[in-house]
Amino acid sequence: MSGGAPVTGPPGQGDWLLCDRTRVLLAELDGVLERAVTAQDPQLRVMALHVIRRGGKRLRPALLLLCGSYGPHERAGLLRAAAALELTHVASLYHDDVMDRAPLRRGGQSTNARWGSPQAAFAGTYLFSLACELWASLGQEANELASRSAVDLCLGQLHELEHAYDMETDDETHLRILEMKTATLFELPCRMGALLGGGAGTFADPLARYGRALGLAFQLADDLLDLTGDTERIGKMAGKDLREGIYSLAVLHALRSGEVGPGLRDLLGRVRLEEDDVREAIGLVRRCGAIDEARSLAESYAAEAVAALSDLPPGPATDSLRRLADLAVHRGF
Repeated sequence: MSGGAPVTGPPGQGDWLLCDRTRVLLAELDGVLERAVTAQDPQLRVMALHVIRRGGKRLRPALLLLCGSYGPHERAGLLRAAAALELTHVASLYHDDVMDRAPLRRGGQSTNARWGSPQAAFAGTYLFSLACELWASLGQEANELASRSAVDLCLGQLHELEHAYDMETDDETHLRILEMKTATLFELPCRMGALLGGGAGTFADPLARYGRALGLAFQLADDLLDLTGDTERIGKMAGKDLREGIYSLAVLHALRSGEVGPGLRDLLGRVRLEEDDVREAIGLVRRCGAIDEARSLAESYAAEAVAALSDLPPGPATDSLRRLADLAVHRGF
C-alpha cells in the first residue's frame, strides 16, 4: 500500500481475501485517504492522519470493495465510498477514545493521549465531515443509506454510554447496542458495495444480512479478547472495557451466575478498580463458563452470516466472505 503502514492485526487480508480484483482496489485506498484529508491547518491534518496511517485491518473498506465486485462496478465510486467508510470508522474510534480516555489505539498512542481530548474530538468530527462530503458525491441513494447508518452508529454509542456500569443490562438491550454501534458499520459496506457495484437488485439483501450477522459475531468475539487477550496483541489495554464499565455479554452473564455473581458485583461496584481487582474479575468471568456462552453465540452469528451467502454466486468473492466469517470468531480466544 502507498503512504501508510502495512495492514496489521487479525484477521489480516492475507488470511481471508481471495479476490484479486478487490486486492488491487484496496491497494489504492491509502492514497485516496491521504488525498481526502486535506486540512488547511497542518496540525489538524497530522491529528486526522494519526490513526489512519497505522493501517489497521481495513476490514470495512475491504468488505465494501468486495461486495461491489458482484456487479459491473465503477472503480472511482467504490474507492470514494471505501474511503468515506474508513473515515467514518476512524472518526468513531477517535470519539470512542475520548469517551473512554483510552491511551492506546491500533498498537500505538491514541490521539487523545497525545494531544488531549478536545483536539481528538475535533479531529474525529473533522474526519466525519470529510466522510459526509464523500458520501454526498456518490448520489442521493448512497448518501441516504450512509446517513441512516450514521444515525444508528451514534445512537448505539450513546446507548452504550447510558448503560455504562449497568450490571442489570439484559441480553436484548446489549445485543441491540452491538447491532447499532458495530453491526451497522458491517452492514453498510455490504449494502453500499452492492449498490455502487451495480448488484443492488439481486445481491443487496443477502449481503446486508451477511454484514449484520458478521458484525455481531465480530463484536462478540472482540469483546472476549478484552478478557482473554493481552495488550500487545489486541492493540489496546487488556481489561480496558471492564475498567470503563462497558460490560460484555460474558460479564453480564457472569453477573447473573449464582457461583461468581455476588463476588463479581462486589468487585465491579468499587469506586476504583486496581490491577489486582481487574485480574480477579476476569478470573471470575472465566470460571463460570460465561466466556464459552458468549463464544457460542458469536459462532452462531457467524453461521448465520455464512447461511446468507447461499443466495450469492460462487467464486473468490463469496469464498472470501465465507472465510472471513470463520476467522472473525476464531482469533485466539
